[in-house]
This record gives sequence, C-alpha cells and structure tokens, in this order.
Amino acid sequence: MRLTFLLLLLISVSSLAQRTKTVKIILDTDFGNDCDDAAALAVLHQLAYHGEAEILGVVYPMNDDMGAPAIDAENTYYGKPNIPVGTYKGTYEYKDKHNDLYNSKLAELPNDLKSGKNAPDAVALYRKILAAQPDQGVTIVVVGPQRLVADLLQSKADSLSPLDGTALVKKKVLQLVVMGTAYPKGHEWNIRICPDAAQYVEEHWPTPVVYSGLEIGIAIMTGERLFTETPENNPVRIAFGTNPGLDAKKNRHSWDQTAVLYAVRGVRDYWTLGTGFPQITEDGKNSWVVSKGNRHYLIAKKGIPEMKKILEDMMVAAPK
Repeated sequence: MRLTFLLLLLISVSSLAQRTKTVKIILDTDFGNDCDDAAALAVLHQLAYHGEAEILGVVYPMNDDMGAPAIDAENTYYGKPNIPVGTYKGTYEYKDKHNDLYNSKLAELPNDLKSGKNAPDAVALYRKILAAQPDQGVTIVVVGPQRLVADLLQSKADSLSPLDGTALVKKKVLQLVVMGTAYPKGHEWNIRICPDAAQYVEEHWPTPVVYSGLEIGIAIMTGERLFTETPENNPVRIAFGTNPGLDAKKNRHSWDQTAVLYAVRGVRDYWTLGTGFPQITEDGKNSWVVSKGNRHYLIAKKGIPEMKKILEDMMVAAPK
C-alpha cells in the first residue's frame, strides 16, 4: 500500500512538471491593476494558437464594471470573442485598492460585454465550466487574489452540478497554479489583499497547488518591445503605456506571465519544483515550510535573458 501511494505521488509530481497534451485553462486575473495581467492573457492566447493550451474561460475577482469588458476586448483582439468571462458579484472589501490603470481604456476597444453587469457570476461560471470537463481535466491559474477559488470551494450543489465546490474541484481540477507568496518568506500583494481566502485555499484545496512566487517574475523585465513591434491598438501595449511602474526601458516585472507559462508548459528547463507549504498569517505574510505533500513552489533555473525572450516573443506576437 505504501509503495502504491509513493508511485501515485511520483506520477502526480511528474504530471505537474511536464506537459504532453493541450492544457485546458481557466485564468483568474485581477485585470487592470498591473500590466502583467494583460501580458499574461496575451501569452496564454499565443500558447493556445500553437495547440499548447485551450482557454476555457477567464474570471475577474473584482466587483466593478470595467474589468470584464476589458478582458473581453483583449480576447476579441486575439480573435477569440466567445471565450466566456465571469466577474465577482460579491461585496468583499479587499485590503488594498484595485487600480483601474487600463480597464476603462481597453473597454473602449471592440467587445460584447460593455459592462461587468452583463457578465455572468464568476463562481457560477467556474462551476459550469468544470462540470462540463473531463475528470482531472482542468488547470486553474490565479494571478490575483484567491477570493473566487475560495468561494468556489465553499459553493453548494446546484443545477450546474450535483457536487459541492470542494468535491467538484477534486473531481475536475488537475492542479491550481497561484502567482503568490514569496520564498522563503514575504508579504506578497496577491496574498495580503485577501489573506483569508489565501489561507482557506491553502488549507482546503484538494488537488496539487504550485506557487509561482514573487521572486520568480520579479527579475524578468519585459515590455519594451511592445512599443516598437506592436500597433498602437494592441491591448498589452495600451496596458503597459498606462503603468507608472515601468523602468527606464519601459519594462515591467513578469509575475503573471511566468505563472501562465508554467501552467501550460510545466517546468521544462525553465524551473525546478520545491515541495512544502506556505504558512499564511492573518495579515497576509507567508513563510514556507519544507515538507512532503502536494504543495510546490517554482525555483528559477533558466537564465533571465532567455526567459525574457521567451515571454516577450509571445507578448509582441500578432493575433492569428
């Protein structure tokens, strides 16, 4: 029995580390607060063009009118206007302000939603998508606060699925990839603006979780090529153009892009996986504890210039 368990654990870790078929993705993004969210969605579209990913849906964890249409506008720009977009309909008050740096601008581009009021409830969309997928068939990537996945876990059986949220996740989700925490310890923004959700997910998520920490994307500066290699109506260029945090070369940290890249391609020669779990405090601080289990964190392996080129090539690539 012990040998069987160890074999299953090794198979699970191996499946997380390498990808051999199209990865079905739900992207959970706090679009608009930083330009790496728009860049991550662009990277995901390019991976989908090449058959590496299938975008099942995008969900937005903020309750405002501009996030969902901005996401829909970027999907439309990349030729995928029918990707469903859900938005948060609750009243949770985050611990820090969500800034609309570019959502209002992107919402002026062609899109069908026009307002978040016209988007479905994000948790209901999660349940609808998951219920329709094969068992262990979906990877969820969260590149913002974990409010929606915490609410998904606590959702009740309904007309979309006879399973409650935890059972539905256990049945349908291969893994959760989170852009969050810092190794070995830190006070990373995605965790600290919604610490109760991060705690709940860490304690209750029933399938493997891989954290792409603050340290993974912070050194990979991307974006400068957008201003010379893409048209002015490119939504990622617009997003970068509104960001006050760019460096002198018009680059920004690649936190969200690295999480998406791992979710689709696995570790390849980009990273290795560490194993442990993050202890998360009530104010959102974290410290990693090394242990066995199904919680992992990325460890950088490939050089920064090579990672910059991989990501930026996809960020500037044209729609197909």
